[in-house]
Amino acid sequence: MDGTLIDSMKYHVIAWKQAFAEAGYYPDELEFYLNEGVKHPVTVRDRLKTLGVDNPDEETITRIFTRKREIFHEIADIRPTEGIPELLDMLHGKVKLGIVTAGLQSVVDRVLAKHFNNYFDIIVHYESVKKGKPNPEPYLYGAKLTGLPNENILAIENAPAGIESAIGAGLTCWAVRTTLEAEYLSQADRVFGDFGDMKGALAAFIE
Repeated sequence: MDGTLIDSMKYHVIAWKQAFAEAGYYPDELEFYLNEGVKHPVTVRDRLKTLGVDNPDEETITRIFTRKREIFHEIADIRPTEGIPELLDMLHGKVKLGIVTAGLQSVVDRVLAKHFNNYFDIIVHYESVKKGKPNPEPYLYGAKLTGLPNENILAIENAPAGIESAIGAGLTCWAVRTTLEAEYLSQADRVFGDFGDMKGALAAFIE
């Protein structure tokens, strides 16, 4: 959802950086884009480890990701990514559509109600699974909900953790350069510059 359906990653990164800074830590911004989709406690633990903090206490971890969520809620101006409304209109009613996201259910529900009402048949969110991306569990669960064989499912991603999750689940994965350059998306089966480019490729499957 973040970085694909909605243009929101910049707000997530701002929120993460501020939450870490308030705790006295300053991770590299790129790491948040590269690890988009990872569960929040794991994100905090991993970023602290890169800063030399190998065994952070659970209180610190919880304080940082809780504060991050608060900041994001305060600053996010969520809008559909350019090209997404047209893409969904083309696909709606012709294929099953699903979301596999690390977003909290409350955020997902709010986004869907405001921008994408009645488009999606399947929703997997933060609370749906124990393990987040890059583990394949989110996409394995989403694939199971479709009732379709994995070879009939296409995942669309924008970050390495999501690509690894989708491929690990045995799905075809296309990536779009909404938040990262192609060099970071090379594990995907195909990489597109934007959703306008992708729309033509998807149209070939449904005509």
